[in-house]
Amino acid sequence: MPNLPYTLIKPLPVPGFRVGSASCGVKSPDLKGKRQDIALIVADVPAQAAAVFTQNHFRAACVDLGEKAIREHTTDIRAIIANAGNANAGVGEMERVWAQQLIDLGADVAGVAPYQVLSASTGVIGEPFPIERIRATIGEAKDSLAEDNWIQAAEAIRTTDTFAKYASKQFEVAGKTYTITGVSKGSGMIHPNMATMLGFIATDAPIPADALQRMLSKVANVSFNSISVDGDTSTNDTVYLLSSGLGLGYDELEDTSAFEQALEEVAIKLAQLIVRDGEGVTKFVTIEVTGAEDEEQARTLGRTIAVSPLVKTAFAGSDANWGRIIMAIGNSDAPIQPEKVSIQADDVLILKDGNLHPDYQDALGMAVFAKQEFTLRVDIGLGDASARVWTGDLTHEYIEINAEYRT
Repeated sequence: MPNLPYTLIKPLPVPGFRVGSASCGVKSPDLKGKRQDIALIVADVPAQAAAVFTQNHFRAACVDLGEKAIREHTTDIRAIIANAGNANAGVGEMERVWAQQLIDLGADVAGVAPYQVLSASTGVIGEPFPIERIRATIGEAKDSLAEDNWIQAAEAIRTTDTFAKYASKQFEVAGKTYTITGVSKGSGMIHPNMATMLGFIATDAPIPADALQRMLSKVANVSFNSISVDGDTSTNDTVYLLSSGLGLGYDELEDTSAFEQALEEVAIKLAQLIVRDGEGVTKFVTIEVTGAEDEEQARTLGRTIAVSPLVKTAFAGSDANWGRIIMAIGNSDAPIQPEKVSIQADDVLILKDGNLHPDYQDALGMAVFAKQEFTLRVDIGLGDASARVWTGDLTHEYIEINAEYRT
């Protein structure tokens, strides 16, 4: 994992929300009392809610139940309960039973109705879900509920993550300050639509659910759907966004532009932290695609480069093998005119209009690729649209982590 270029700042409390955690030994009874693995977020008032979910067709039951709750009770959500260590996915008929039991436990400790509770699970797929171990210790989450426990929640949803991920942002509208705080987890099985990731974001900005959904879907596309570690999309990926503002009696915001900008900043920060903590990752690479006909074309091309094993191993070896980059460009579904393509690594121009730049020297490219962080810019010369994607390298450590994941 690369060192962060900054220090994470303690997340801010969000009016109307309390957060708790518990150590239940979800992955193994031996871990009980040694690490937090249940997160509980409670809204003190009915919260407006929005969500985005995995597009993997083998979806976990918690995803289906969460989607149903958002659809039917989007203006009356009171809690999120999440566990790490077991995905409760791929286990047949009991999967839905266990998922509902987790929701029921969350409702009980939060003091709300089950239909008001959203759930999420992450961890090993295909293992029986240890609902009785959770039942025995879930009271810890209730006892620890506090406004400033967001770091504990971020710790509790970690799997192979090496650090807790969180971010906050405050913004002002008409003289009143509002807060957005979010936590996320993710390290491997990370690829757009979305990733092996969970994200929970709360705000006191008074925004109705339909507007929250519209903005979250838009923001997710430029954040959580613009990262890639290994090209795999999981069964459980979920991002929930809750607002307590209307329940607190605030007047609905007429202008939501400041909120949307703040939400985008928080989401991008959380998404980038996932890439920085990618399994075995030693490089953080920003891929900027410009000159596209539309944003989707640019993002598709960026994702193709980001997920290429040959490109990612070149990153790992600090090898400015630009041939692998044009290979990935050519493999994209985006239409390409090779004679218009230019490639630049930081300030080093490698390819210009389809030709190797006469001033390019391999040593210059190698120096950029040896950096812990750099930007790869690809211009395809077809239009004015652009997009950014974040990725890392692919190292031996990634294989080691995933070969030993269940042990």
